[in-house]
Amino acid sequence: MSSPTSRWRALAALLRPDARRWVGLGALVALASAMTLAGPLVVRRIVDIATGAVGDQHADTRSIAALAVLFLAIAVVTQVVLVAVAWFATATAWRTTNQIRLDMARHVLGLDHEFHRTHTPGELIQRVDGDVTSVSDFLGMVVPKLAGAISLTIGILGVLAFIDWRLALGATVFVAAAAAVVVRGRHRAVGESSDEMGAYAALYGGIEERLTAAEDLRANGAGQHAMWRFIDESSRTMHSSVRREQAFLRLWWAVQGSVSIGSVVSLIAGTALVAAGSITVGTAFLLFQYVLLLERPLEDVIHQLETIQKANGAMVRVIDLLAVRPAVVDAGTTAASAGPLEVTFDHLGFDYGDGEAVLRDIHLTLAAGRSMGIVGRTGSGKTTLSRLVLRLVEATGGELRLNGVPIADIPFSELRQRVAMIPQEVELFSGSLRDNITLFDPAPTDTEVEHALQRAGLGALVTGGIHRELGAGGAGLSAGEAQLLALARVWLRDPDLVVLDEATARVDPETEARLDAAVGELMRGRTTLVIAHRLSTLRHVDEILVLDHGAVLEHGERQTLAADPTSRFHHLLEIALEPSGIPGIDDELDLLS
Repeated sequence: MSSPTSRWRALAALLRPDARRWVGLGALVALASAMTLAGPLVVRRIVDIATGAVGDQHADTRSIAALAVLFLAIAVVTQVVLVAVAWFATATAWRTTNQIRLDMARHVLGLDHEFHRTHTPGELIQRVDGDVTSVSDFLGMVVPKLAGAISLTIGILGVLAFIDWRLALGATVFVAAAAAVVVRGRHRAVGESSDEMGAYAALYGGIEERLTAAEDLRANGAGQHAMWRFIDESSRTMHSSVRREQAFLRLWWAVQGSVSIGSVVSLIAGTALVAAGSITVGTAFLLFQYVLLLERPLEDVIHQLETIQKANGAMVRVIDLLAVRPAVVDAGTTAASAGPLEVTFDHLGFDYGDGEAVLRDIHLTLAAGRSMGIVGRTGSGKTTLSRLVLRLVEATGGELRLNGVPIADIPFSELRQRVAMIPQEVELFSGSLRDNITLFDPAPTDTEVEHALQRAGLGALVTGGIHRELGAGGAGLSAGEAQLLALARVWLRDPDLVVLDEATARVDPETEARLDAAVGELMRGRTTLVIAHRLSTLRHVDEILVLDHGAVLEHGERQTLAADPTSRFHHLLEIALEPSGIPGIDDELDLLS
């Protein structure tokens, strides 16, 4: 958790790129405060002339008229400047915070798999967007008002001190007392506001949970119970909202009471000083007007307490997230030699920092251009091994080399170009078909994209146009087409090493046959790792690696292992084929071997 000092230092660093805009906003705020102070000063002069306190009342009629016009001009200009402050503050805040969003999104995307394994997408969306929005509200609404309140208060005390030190002393006591009232009531009001936010979170969470489980609730006759739970949570939320409103009303009434008392005291003091001949009637009126002016910044502080509190917490979370350092660092400077990549696992080990080894002493080499199927039970380390090849995680023991170059010495830009993965779960995006193949990279030509689609077995989509829009999540494509589209992405990149993570697990038999043929073509001339649960997908591979609890249980040529009745792979084939009801496995073993 960052300290308040480091928090403000970090906020200043975030504002530094737009420092000129913030300085300009400060100048506008100072001008608005000066114009606000000038109006009552002009009225003071008018009253003093009208009452004969200064000049000749009859001779200065023109002066009064001129001052009245000046007062109207000041009022108009003040409103224009206040509008300019509001617009400029909002524009500057959004400019600054949009850059913060960009920096945070880039930072989060650069963090390693371990970070994303322990943080949900919803949490990261809230931190990258929701927290930054709270900071934006603080910068755009609270900061200008606080700056205006401070400059206005200092200006009022300065003017009164110039006129009469007793007036300045009285105003200082009033400001201190009013500030004490706000500070004292702030903690209770903010605490009730936090409780209300928690109650709403529980209410919305319950609603989402029941809507998701609506079918189960109806099927089991639990609808009435769910409704009573909803009523109970709604009641708690309503009571929390009432308590929050009461707390803020008490604080508002306290401020109103302070201003009323201050107004009465200023009238009494002004009357006494006028009677004693110490000040003029115009000065007494000025004091009364300045006391009323102080009401606005105090109310602004009350209304923005929630925003301040949210921004305070949000700023802490923004700074803490930006302080997270990735475990996988792009510091590579060496390029692996051209062509298919030889993969060497040199006594490789990995754990997630909890003391439980996921991979243990993996020691083998897959020659360039060859393919290897990786099989094993769930939790045996297959997926982790693929993440190490893609360098989404860093090995905690041993070394992984590509064409003899340690993977940590290869720059990310080259590694991402030369190593590609076809996942089991394909992510599609709102955008055109082309966008989903290029992942929004404008560099590939339309011809290259169309060629990749055709090689992946999606030539029918080319006739429909690669610029046609897909809906959210790739709506408009079947699951099989989505899987083939992931294959087209790889064709477009033309990598030297391909990792397939059970790419045929979610497709129908017909699409599986198309995908199998396309994958067979893709594997030619490339090094390939195939993670498989369905052993039928391994008919194209050269070697088999069987993992068990993170260790190598068996490794060898696929044909040799499939034909060896004592091998673990042969045993897995028997288990996979027995439930089919086929009397014997010899034909299938022949197919796989």
